[in-house]
Amino acid sequence: MTHPDFPVEQAYLEDVLAFLQSSLPEMKSQKDEVDAKVAYGLKHYNSDNADQFIALTLNLSTQRALSQKLAQGQFAMQKPYFARVDFCPDGEGELSQAHYIGKMTLMRDMTLLITDWRAPISSLYYEGRMGQAAYDCPDGHITGEIMLKRQLQIEEGKLQGFTDIDITTNDDFLQAALGASKDRRLKDIVTTIQSEQNKIIRAPLFKPLIVQGAAGSGKTTIALHRIAYLLYAYENTLQPHQVMIMAPNRFFLSYISDVLPDLGVDQVMQTTFSDFVATCLEWDPKKWRVAPAMEAVADAINKGQYNSLRMESARLKSGLNFMTAIKRYCEQIERDCLPSTGFMVEGYEIFTHEAVTDLFLHKYTYLPTAKRVGEIEKHLANTLKREIPLILEHIEAEYDRRRIKYKEQMPDGEARRALIIALLDERDGILKGLKTKSKSQLKKYLRAFRLQSALAYYQALFVDTALLENLCQGLYTDRACVLIAEESRRFHKKGVLELEDLPPLLWMQLKLFGLEDMPEVKHIVIDEAQDCSLFQLAALKEALRSESFTILGDLHQGILAHKGITDWKDVCGLLSEEEEPFTLKQSYRTTVEIMNAANPVIEKLYPNGTAPAVPLAVPVIRHGSPVEYHKIKDKPALAKAIDETIVLWQNEGCRSIAVIVKTAKECKALQKLLTTHPPIIAEEAEEYEGGLLIVPSYLVKGLEFDGVIVADAENYQDEALDIKLLYIAMTRALHKLAIFERGI
Repeated sequence: MTHPDFPVEQAYLEDVLAFLQSSLPEMKSQKDEVDAKVAYGLKHYNSDNADQFIALTLNLSTQRALSQKLAQGQFAMQKPYFARVDFCPDGEGELSQAHYIGKMTLMRDMTLLITDWRAPISSLYYEGRMGQAAYDCPDGHITGEIMLKRQLQIEEGKLQGFTDIDITTNDDFLQAALGASKDRRLKDIVTTIQSEQNKIIRAPLFKPLIVQGAAGSGKTTIALHRIAYLLYAYENTLQPHQVMIMAPNRFFLSYISDVLPDLGVDQVMQTTFSDFVATCLEWDPKKWRVAPAMEAVADAINKGQYNSLRMESARLKSGLNFMTAIKRYCEQIERDCLPSTGFMVEGYEIFTHEAVTDLFLHKYTYLPTAKRVGEIEKHLANTLKREIPLILEHIEAEYDRRRIKYKEQMPDGEARRALIIALLDERDGILKGLKTKSKSQLKKYLRAFRLQSALAYYQALFVDTALLENLCQGLYTDRACVLIAEESRRFHKKGVLELEDLPPLLWMQLKLFGLEDMPEVKHIVIDEAQDCSLFQLAALKEALRSESFTILGDLHQGILAHKGITDWKDVCGLLSEEEEPFTLKQSYRTTVEIMNAANPVIEKLYPNGTAPAVPLAVPVIRHGSPVEYHKIKDKPALAKAIDETIVLWQNEGCRSIAVIVKTAKECKALQKLLTTHPPIIAEEAEEYEGGLLIVPSYLVKGLEFDGVIVADAENYQDEALDIKLLYIAMTRALHKLAIFERGI
């Protein structure tokens, strides 16, 4: 507070807060007025009134904007901004402009009081060094000189102090943020975004972005900030409801739920792959359930069977070869539902078989199979409407010729009259049949095109092994086909679908029936993508018809490697992305001591000095407590030592502690012995409550805690999956890590 600029900064803060204070009542009044209009519009809504619909839509949009503006203004009263950058553009002499950076834009008349952190010029704070710098904006490439970079500590509307900096890597803001205790939710990082993170956040929208990020590099947080940035930078082309976040489970969605609202973003679609496919297919939940994503891995871990038939079948069904087989299957279903003849009515061919085939298999291939049938129905109905009068004329003319012939060849009399009457009755019968039967004949003909459900076709594929082998010719061995069929039938008989069943089902639904009421999605964010399959990504790309992806993951944490991503180049090829993935090596989560203990664990994947597939995590320079190692001989003594560690850490200020155990079975056994009574987290959990918990090793990816207790280190073997699980468990810790194992 002795800095000569302190009075200047204090005066500026007071001016901004005074303007905000005077603006809030007007914002509130505007919002109340629009709220009343929306309430009236909803109460008296008439779906047949187009003007009313347009007015309600506009008022709802205005209501959301005003609600967001009011919330931002109220938040800004506590902390209106966090940084200042003074920049002098080239050609403007020595006159620099001060930009105060916060979570919103605030204007007074034509003066900019607060600059949004997403604005182009804010990159100078996140990436620029003192001296010559530049940034890109709609006006072009702006060069100039950074005269000042300042971080301001403002709490509850009061200026606590400030620090002048050059770069942001090891500044006080970052160290303070990393050293803070963890509560129940992920938080925003707008004050501490690092240069390499900023580049990812601000990458262009309409091209795929793939990020390989080490444990603790901030992948999830970066993804959420990227969404907030894209909605700001592309506000005219991208709306919140056109963005989809796909997370590994609902528990994870709960964990990240506060970040976007804190950044002023709402209405973003958040889902899991299972939930997304379920809405597309809408199967009967009484007959079918989707097995939890980690069930197969959990079963393998619990039984110690890392190469089970179930996992081998999952691997085979998750690759692009199986996608090729499913494509072939859809094409065969199309061919099989074609009628064997053309469309005929009373012996007259209205439309040839060749013409129907050409329409169905060539002209209308841009449509799903079921919708092609609708087009063919319209085509045949129109043809019928056009051809029937011509046929009727032809028939009448033909019978007239026969009647005249009778008259010319036979003398008048009873015999001739009887023949002519019979001839006319025959003609009238045919004419009546054509008129009355043509529509029913059309319906009967179209019934041949009738399709079963995608799920019914999918089940049938594994019942007929010969069909599966034929479709998989050149893709799999006969043994592999038998394995896939047997494992699939085993679960389908129980009414269970595996996660790897969902991409082919989504593909078949899309190709055979289309996806009804599918929201327009322009950008898809997939976190923990290393555990997605290539077929899953391909099916999503096809279903959502978008090339705009942000895909984030860490191959060192790929615990579904039997069916997930093992090389980001495969994903680049799938998305037609030529550039290399972004790589984040810097880990901001863990201390140096914790990462120095975790890296040797993951290095076991690469024996004899083999180069790692992706870079190891490099911890930011933040030291903490040494990693604790405990060897205890029996379970009661182990539980007692864990209880003591929990109580000690809680007394030292740890707000979130995870006891991580390899298997769910061991979680339950240990929980019974612990007097601290941590709740167990299962995969089906939907809410993250924070605090103290006990959790299986395969469910902690993406989460972080003040302290982590690895309760059964002796159970992790030198199998690749066990190595990754132990590494994941260790790297969840922000400040404290204790590793327990039973032994003498």
